[in-house]
Amino acid sequence: MRDESKFNFFEAGSPFLTHPLLTRERTAAEIDFIEAELTLAAGARLLDVGCGFGRHSIELARRGYAVVGIDPAAAMIAAARLCAEETAVSVDFRQVYAEQFVAEKPFDAAICLFTSLGQVSEQGENSGLARRVYDALKPGGQFMVEAPQRGTAVAQLRAADKFGDDERYTAVSRHYDPQTRLVTENFHVVAPGTEQSYRLCYRLYDRSELFALLAKAGFIIQAAYSSYEGTALADEHPTMLVIGQKEQTG
Repeated sequence: MRDESKFNFFEAGSPFLTHPLLTRERTAAEIDFIEAELTLAAGARLLDVGCGFGRHSIELARRGYAVVGIDPAAAMIAAARLCAEETAVSVDFRQVYAEQFVAEKPFDAAICLFTSLGQVSEQGENSGLARRVYDALKPGGQFMVEAPQRGTAVAQLRAADKFGDDERYTAVSRHYDPQTRLVTENFHVVAPGTEQSYRLCYRLYDRSELFALLAKAGFIIQAAYSSYEGTALADEHPTMLVIGQKEQTG
């Protein structure tokens, strides 16, 4: 049976749900860094923007924080709720676009990781989430954003990849448009009796653009790193980890 339709990358059956690099060990190391950099108090209230299947939200909840995880994809939220149940932790997962999210109670800190910022959907691009997060934080609250750094990310972009074997595999093709600064990735997932295609589209920022985006939302830039090891950000690094803080009197 062949299915030629294009699915959003985060719909049911997405290869993201079984991403081989998103291990428990990687997640734990990332949360170690987040705890240290955001100096989180015990039981702090945290917002995970673009939570996906909940790997960061669940680990944070396991460490005693009160977590709300938001994501626009129904399949991601369903998977996150199932993972939380299997892990026996409590997380408030909500299906909502971050740029439309309104908090009923302020958060101590927020995170937006793994290229969630910059994604393009039928709703358009999601840069408006920065202001929504700012409004959702307490005065002095911190916001950590992870995003690819455009120059290096484009230079290292692979036009095609294939993962798996002859019977079960995912073929990936990628294209960068310098006019729109958008990357489009097409994923063709093949298994016995079925074939499905998924598409992911996201905007790439350079360092000055990301800083300006956060500053426009009201954040004061506190720190910028290239990795979860705390390496200072430089132009040759493919990843940016930037921390902004809401004004103490907001």
